[in-house]
Order: sequence, then structure tokens, then C-alpha cells
Amino acid sequence: KSATPRPMWNAASQIVMAAGYIIMAMALPGSLYIGSIVVGMCYGVRIAVSVPTASELFGLRYYGLIYNILILNLPLGSFLFSGLLAGILYDREATSGAGGFNTCVGAHCYRLVFLIMAVACVIGFGLDLLLSFRMKDVYLKIQATKKARAEKESAFSARN
Repeated sequence: KSATPRPMWNAASQIVMAAGYIIMAMALPGSLYIGSIVVGMCYGVRIAVSVPTASELFGLRYYGLIYNILILNLPLGSFLFSGLLAGILYDREATSGAGGFNTCVGAHCYRLVFLIMAVACVIGFGLDLLLSFRMKDVYLKIQATKKARAEKESAFSARN
């Protein structure tokens, strides 16, 4: 009703997600569970909001291609952040053990990874805000069109 751009909801979820990563980085008792729940819920919000945002930004002509590019970020981000970044930082924190295996025990093993993820969320927050302000006119036009259509329908039904 207030023509709030969908990227604004993405921005809100990014800030909450950054808080979830910071909670995990603090490594307090139970913080891994709480942080994981918060981050998981924010991923759900982002997926639910990104799909209609893509149709509003780019239309429906090439929607299948655009949707698949959007969904590609999930495995790509998992590979880059969880596979490469987390692995490299874990190996840097780990100590060599018997048999040539690296082991790391404690909160410091992944703290830097969680903090980097929080920073990435803050950057995403800024980009979502930028997109929101750029799309405000689009949402105001959509709202005006819906209002005009509703007035036309109510006038038509009042005559009949």
C-alpha cells in the first residue's frame, strides 16, 4: 500500500543476516544455533523477495533465464564462501596434527569467516538500499496504476 520497494525488504533481511553472522562469530553458548536460525530465515526472505523483484525489474520476456541467473548465486556463493574462503581460513588457523592432518578446535576457527560474511551482508545492504531508491518511481507508478484500475472498476460496478 505504501509503494515500499521489494529491495527494501531485501535490505532489511541483509542487516538481520549480518547480525546473525555476528552472533555466530561471538561464539557464546548456543549462538551457533541462534545465528543459524536467523541466517536461514533471512535466506528464505531473500529468495521469496528476489523472484518477484526480477520480474518487476526486467519483465517476463526472459524471466526463465533471469530467474536461473538469480538462483545461480546460491551454489556459487556456497562454493566461494564455504568452500574456498572458509577452507583457506580454517587451514590458516589450524595446527598440524599427527598424520599430517590439520585440526582446529574452538571459536577462532571460523570467527573470521563469519565476520567476512557479516561485512558482505552490510555491502549487500547498501546495494539493496541503492536499488530501492532507484526503483521508488517504478513502485509509485505501479501503485498509481493499481489505484486508477480500482477506481475504474468501482465506478463501473456502481453504474451496473
